[in-house]
Amino acid sequence: MPCTGQLLPSGDPQPTPSLPASEESGFFSAASNTAASLCRGPGLLESLGWFAGAWGLHLLGVAGTAGLLLFILVSGGMDWLGLEVAEFLESQKLSLLAGEQFVFVTVVFLAAWWRLGGRLGQRLGSRPLPLEHVFLLTCLILPLSTICSLLHAWGMSGWQVLLENYPQWRLLDAPQAMDVLRDLQSSTPLWAMLLVFAVAPAFGEELVFRGVIGRGLVARWGMLPGILITSLLFAAAHVHPVHILAVLPMGLVLHYVYFTTRSFWAPLYVHFGNNALAVMIGRSTEPAMIPEQLSISALLTVSLSLLIFLALLWHTRIHFVREDGSSWTGPRFQLELPMEIPLRRTYDCLSWHVSLGGLVPLLGFLAVCRNGL
Repeated sequence: MPCTGQLLPSGDPQPTPSLPASEESGFFSAASNTAASLCRGPGLLESLGWFAGAWGLHLLGVAGTAGLLLFILVSGGMDWLGLEVAEFLESQKLSLLAGEQFVFVTVVFLAAWWRLGGRLGQRLGSRPLPLEHVFLLTCLILPLSTICSLLHAWGMSGWQVLLENYPQWRLLDAPQAMDVLRDLQSSTPLWAMLLVFAVAPAFGEELVFRGVIGRGLVARWGMLPGILITSLLFAAAHVHPVHILAVLPMGLVLHYVYFTTRSFWAPLYVHFGNNALAVMIGRSTEPAMIPEQLSISALLTVSLSLLIFLALLWHTRIHFVREDGSSWTGPRFQLELPMEIPLRRTYDCLSWHVSLGGLVPLLGFLAVCRNGL
């Protein structure tokens, strides 16, 4: 049964010139096609530049924050010669991370706003999520995080074997985000951990990879190649080979939920939920609810759970229709809506018995984990 939403204002309420119907291209008029081309996002080479720039911002944020902290300390009367810089910075991990994320998110937001020509809400599709999609997105966070965690555990086993034969690769074992997360758990308030490890990374990384890079690559290369290349870049941003392996499924799913819901809030919510789950599990004093080793039955159950929720998202995916009831589809899977065509959002409702049925594998997996496999 279709669920129809309100008539959507496709852009800012400003007058647009009326055009003959023969000139309508299905999305933009000929006069606005040039602007649409400029705002469709980067190609592959520019995307690599965004990828490198994002990494540069993290380094700049850490270096700038460290310099600011040292300046404040020395300005307060501390003897520079007697200052143990390494020990001092080691004690300021949270401040360094907070400064890094502040620089990253701020510059990325301004750069994305400039690159896409402003109106980020319209460009990225910041439409509210229906309750059905909030439910499905919430349910898929746990199985998705579990599969990524298992890939990480399996990858680390192989990585240790590799290091025995090629010890020079230990350079990549420099402290990672998860190591810092574990170090800060006991001494840092929960709200600060969520802000630094969940809210800021989710917003900044989604702007870069789904909002800018993915927008351009999908527009130029098509759905599947665009999503795959974007997800590979997203995984590569995590540097460590094992982390790349573990994060790749996350990148694919984040782009999938973006296009099924046609809302930027969907990947942002799932990304935040995954990171927040890692923070909450790390703070728990009880044994981890998600073990690093699963039996075959538990693995099949959690995989089935993820596939069910992804399938239900596809079944309830968002469509847009014109006032006359005809379907509207933008070119190259574009998420931005035309300003001159009034559209209505519609999707297939999710019945309660289907919702409960989809929960069965997930609840079964949780029961297996509680019973120690």
